[in-house]
Amino acid sequence: MYCFTPISDMFETTGSVVIQIELAGVRKEDINIELTHNYIEVSGIKRREGLSGEESFQRMERPFGVFKRTFNLPKAVSRDSISASFKEGLLEIVILKKEKDDSFTLTSIDIK
Repeated sequence: MYCFTPISDMFETTGSVVIQIELAGVRKEDINIELTHNYIEVSGIKRREGLSGEESFQRMERPFGVFKRTFNLPKAVSRDSISASFKEGLLEIVILKKEKDDSFTLTSIDIK
């Protein structure tokens, strides 16, 4: 079960697909990125730190716990050219596009 869904943006440029996810308060080592078939999955955990356990909350609005986001990728991306950076709570994943989509090529079949 996932505790929260971080907000994100996904957009294309001329040469790449970019995914940006807000993960303020999450440590880099608590983030996992996996590429499977035609989608990329980002998961991890946001820990609630700095509390003694004796607190009685009047209001609790900041999300914490386990999260997961899945993004469908266009077929014309290079699965070997993916980079990720994490700065000031923003995870950015950049996937380069292929020159052409070679996942499907038309082949003529002779009829006998």
